[in-house]
Amino acid sequence: SFTEYDRFTQAWLTAAKRVLKPNGTLWVIGSYHNIYRVGATLQDLSYWILNDIIWVKTNPMPNFRGKRFTNAHETLLWCAKTKDARYTFNYEAMKALNEDLQMRSDWVMPLCTGHERLKNDKGEKAHPTQKPESMLHRVILAASNPGDVILDPFFGTGTTGAVAKRLGRSYIGIEREAEYADIAEK
Repeated sequence: SFTEYDRFTQAWLTAAKRVLKPNGTLWVIGSYHNIYRVGATLQDLSYWILNDIIWVKTNPMPNFRGKRFTNAHETLLWCAKTKDARYTFNYEAMKALNEDLQMRSDWVMPLCTGHERLKNDKGEKAHPTQKPESMLHRVILAASNPGDVILDPFFGTGTTGAVAKRLGRSYIGIEREAEYADIAEK
């Protein structure tokens, strides 16, 4: 129910705020199913929303029933612990990733496919919402420095950890589903 989801969201965002360093930031990604509820909870907990980023999917899943528009984007919310926090933003690195132009808040990139898409032992998608490494690369590069610790409380199959490691960051991944945790470990 919405009540249960809101209680869960408030609990994990409260825990995240407790361990977030004063100069750290939080990123949350979601679709229209949850991102507005998450955003309200973030504001209720006095996080300061720095940006909303729209991930425009170049290859979205089609809407086979033809009853609605194809869902071709997700929203990332980037937040500081407080309004006055001194957070990291690697502006020049983001500009360099964008042909020396200021990076905008609409990120156009495909869903995970091909070799990047992890598969289980049956050859099926290992995780239904695996995020593209290119997105996690931007998130981690934008808001952290080498040696920083990245916490992903919904680690899934470990994309955040793989990208963090490649960028010289440490990471902590929390995943409750044993199947996903095993894949992430591998």
